[in-house]
Amino acid sequence: MKIFRIHKGWFILGITLLNLFACLGLGRFSLGAILPFMKESLSMSYTEVGIIASAVFLGYLIGAISVGYFVQRFTAKRAIILALIIVALGMGMSTVVFNFWSSYVSLLIIGLGSGAANVASLSIVGKWFSVKLRGMAMGIAQSGSGLGMVIGGFLVPSIMLVNNDGWRISWGVLSIIVLLIIFINVIFLEDNPEELHLKPVGTKGKLKEEIKKNEKKENGLLIDHVYKDKTIILIGLIYLTWGFSYIIFSTFLVDYLIIDTSIDSTKAGKYYAAAGIASIVSGFIWGILSDRIGRMLTLFIVYFFQSSLLLLLGLTKQPLLLLVVIILYALSLWAVPTVIVAAVSDRTTAHKASMAIGFITLFFGIGQWISPMIIGALLDAYGSYKAAFFVSAFICYFGSLGCIVMHVKSKNKLRKVEKSPA
Repeated sequence: MKIFRIHKGWFILGITLLNLFACLGLGRFSLGAILPFMKESLSMSYTEVGIIASAVFLGYLIGAISVGYFVQRFTAKRAIILALIIVALGMGMSTVVFNFWSSYVSLLIIGLGSGAANVASLSIVGKWFSVKLRGMAMGIAQSGSGLGMVIGGFLVPSIMLVNNDGWRISWGVLSIIVLLIIFINVIFLEDNPEELHLKPVGTKGKLKEEIKKNEKKENGLLIDHVYKDKTIILIGLIYLTWGFSYIIFSTFLVDYLIIDTSIDSTKAGKYYAAAGIASIVSGFIWGILSDRIGRMLTLFIVYFFQSSLLLLLGLTKQPLLLLVVIILYALSLWAVPTVIVAAVSDRTTAHKASMAIGFITLFFGIGQWISPMIIGALLDAYGSYKAAFFVSAFICYFGSLGCIVMHVKSKNKLRKVEKSPA
């Protein structure tokens, strides 16, 4: 009698979900729930808030583009563990910040660890799952970010009700959670299925004809020179537009609800948590769709959808309609990083995956680094979020145009490869 066994790759995927929960969900997206209370407690202007928020993304940018070197020289597992230690350290420092500059440094450190842990973790997923399941796997991993929004949305306002320095306590609680996840990585994480004499999930039982077909595609499409490939660069530029546009939702949503729509802080936190809950399935849904209809076509749909919803957020202040729009946006929130990373992993050779993901994250990081500073300046200039929502929506619409152009080009190239002699 044959015994059913769960492939080790699914356990690795579960650990990766926890890693993204730690480095993105807690390290970056819980900031959206904490930031309004830090601003009030430390008496900062919106321009200053925008700058310290950008510190997380500057750190993320540095961590993301440099971690590929450490993965190549050491292992992804060691890089992840070190990066998460840095995240926990930054969170610990955030409990004792006392002014603008100390906040800037602590958030910069959190971002540094977040970027490195994210890229290294996603590169492991690419090794453990075949191309046909990679979008789904990336989507499951990205749900960790949504879990962090849920925790932040419920935890921070609840603690603030009983303690005026509740945002400091929140950072301390988050750092303890990250330390627990580090412990799980030390014991259970594995770098590569080949080290355990396993194949990636989804490769078993392929027909010879299918193998030959895939090999033919790979010979025509896979690249090894990451930094010289025009397609990778174009994907990176598209990623930059999303890095800019989504910040107003992921980082400033709670403050927007409190300031512009006069919703109380507890209810605003619940709205943010609802967005987190809805976002948990977003990467999974859109990742599966991208496995079926293509990466760039999926991204076009997502970008156009998100652009329209950002416009609606800037145009309405009706609480029920706001909640509906927030949930709809959240249902596509992690679609972009899921599909972008899958697209780059599809195109690069396995041993260059972490470098490729880090490279496109450079573009993404630039977008999310400059966005908070521009949003903060717009808020001080206009006194409301409307202009910031309109600018974010326009940038996202521009990204959708890039997606559909890339989709047409990739289809034409694939047809040429398939028609070429074996």
